[in-house]
Amino acid sequence: MTSVLPKQPAKQGMHIIVLPLLLLCHGVANIHCSAVHESRPQDLRSLLDFKRGITSDPHRASSNWTTRSHFCHWNGVQCTLEQPRRVRGLQLSRQSLSGQISSSLGNLTFLYELDLSYNNFVGPLPLLGGLQQLQYLYLNNNILSGIIPDALTNCFNLTYLDISSNSLVGSIPPKLGLLSNLGYLNLRSNQLNGSIPCELGQLKLKYLILGDNKLSGEIPQAFFRLSSLQYLSLELNMLGKALPPDIGELLPNLIEVTLENNNFEGPIPDSLGNNALGLKMIDLSYNNFTGRIPTSLGKLSNLTFLNLQDNQLVARKNQDWEFLNALRNCRFLEVLHSLTMSCRDLFHSQSVTYPPAFKCFCWVETACLRKFHRV
Repeated sequence: MTSVLPKQPAKQGMHIIVLPLLLLCHGVANIHCSAVHESRPQDLRSLLDFKRGITSDPHRASSNWTTRSHFCHWNGVQCTLEQPRRVRGLQLSRQSLSGQISSSLGNLTFLYELDLSYNNFVGPLPLLGGLQQLQYLYLNNNILSGIIPDALTNCFNLTYLDISSNSLVGSIPPKLGLLSNLGYLNLRSNQLNGSIPCELGQLKLKYLILGDNKLSGEIPQAFFRLSSLQYLSLELNMLGKALPPDIGELLPNLIEVTLENNNFEGPIPDSLGNNALGLKMIDLSYNNFTGRIPTSLGKLSNLTFLNLQDNQLVARKNQDWEFLNALRNCRFLEVLHSLTMSCRDLFHSQSVTYPPAFKCFCWVETACLRKFHRV
């Protein structure tokens, strides 16, 4: 009878070989899962908390946000290249997302850019004070409500802040003036009230967009130290008082000034034309500006749009109409919009040569007729 006992050592040897292979396979199978958690469990938890706050995702933007894949491969997530990999950007704009923005995003301490704009998020602004590397924050065009939290100013590297077109209330926090790197501030189309804090004048803003709110008072004098300012948008508020005569000297880099639908008064400063030579758009309509229209506006060779309608401007003498001749130098001017004059003033305009460079209409609106001068 042949014994099978000699074969036992071979079976034991097979076990010795198979066991490491099984252990190796088990390790390989878990490398992917452990990588997800070992990169930075804090980032993983923060993203999953954010996902739980989403109540509607019609475009399935977060459909691959599962632990079956590394979060650096999730839709809208960008990560650092070096290990351990950290979330550097979150971009989910225009995805029709609904729900609330979880403040757990404030734990993504390597975050450089957060873009959740053009969605349907509701509730308060998330608390993001821990994001000291954040430079770009886009939460505009949602349905966010409540106040602007002071904690936002802990994001001291912010250069671009857009929370426009929401339903935010309360006043503009003076502490925003601590964001020393901020170059773009857009709070337009909210329900913010009170005065504009003078602390914003400490910044190096190029864009200041505060239109379509409920702001009152006057433009702080500190604003006129913002020599780098290019876009000043304060329309559709309840701001008032006269503009400083030397506004063009103080803000020589202006490209667009939109102050329409406020309560500004006094003369239109000559310095806008004499010094802010880069101006392309001026809208001072629906205010209480008085006096003549300065001929210095004719020096604005890049001007494309000028709206002065519905003010209390006058032109009683022939020389008061010289601004029209001066505007002949504005070769790119497309619209000179509605100058409200009296009938008597209109008769003095007949000797004026209307600028042939206009590409649109020159409107002169009077109490007794509306006259169009087509170019």
